[in-house]
Formats: sequence, C-alpha cells, structure tokens
Amino acid sequence: MKEGKALELFNLSTFVFTIINLLVLYYILKRLLFKPVTKFLEDRENKIKSALEDADKQREEAYSLKAQYEEKLQNAENEGRAIIEKAQKEAEERASEIIKSANKEAESIIEKAKEEAVLEKIKAMHELRAEMSHLIIEAASKVLEKKLPVEDEDLIKEVIEEAGSWNK
Repeated sequence: MKEGKALELFNLSTFVFTIINLLVLYYILKRLLFKPVTKFLEDRENKIKSALEDADKQREEAYSLKAQYEEKLQNAENEGRAIIEKAQKEAEERASEIIKSANKEAESIIEKAKEEAVLEKIKAMHELRAEMSHLIIEAASKVLEKKLPVEDEDLIKEVIEEAGSWNK
C-alpha cells in the first residue's frame, strides 16, 4: 500500500497535466502579460531616455544661448563705453577749439583796440598841435597886438611839429 499511496500521490498523468498547464499558463502569461508589460517598460524606458536626452540638449542650448546673450551684452556695454568715450573726446576737442577760437578773437580784438588807440593818439596829437599852434598864434598876436600873416602861421606850425618830434 505504501507503493500505491506513493503512486497515488505521484500520479504521472496529473504530473504531466500540471506540467502542460504550467507551460500553457507560462505561454499565455508570456504572450498576454510578459511581452506587453516588457514592451511597455521598454517603451517607457525609451521615452524617459529620450526625454532626458532632450532635456540635456535643451540645457546645452540654453547654456549656449546664455553665453551668446552674455557676449552680446558685453559687446553692447563695450560699444556703449566706446561711444561715450568718443563723445567725451569730441566734446573736449570741440571745447578746445572753441577756447582757441575765443582766444584768437580776443587777441584780435585787443590788437585792433591797440591799433585804434594808437590811431586815436596820433589823431589827438595832430588836433592838439593844431590847437596849440592856433593858441600860440593868438597869444603871440595879442602880445604883439596884431594879427600875424598866414605865412607866419605855417612857420609856427613847423616849429611846433619840430618841438613835438623832439618830445617823442
């Protein structure tokens, strides 16, 4: 009986059916569950890898754009400084030109004023000489109680001019 019980416990047909059932179950699970789940997981993994690669590309692109932006910003700042320096230099040059022009004009005005002063002095000297000769003639006439002839007036003017040239 022990052998029969052992056989009963180990029934070959049950064993074969169990193996066949396991194989069929494995095939069905593999077909219906493992392949779709594996495919789903692989697709999900590929999507994640793709998303990570895209994120890396976008990050690199962002860094590149940031570097370009910073370079353009630096160039703009440099251009701004250059424009300001150029404007300051031009303003200084213009101011220098204006000062030089004003100095030249002032010198010209001073020179002209000196020339006019000399001309006025000469004119005043001539007028003074003429007035002096007239006064001397009148004084001499009163002293002599008579009017001198015109020839004598010319002689007196000549004497006064000679006296004036000695004073220079």
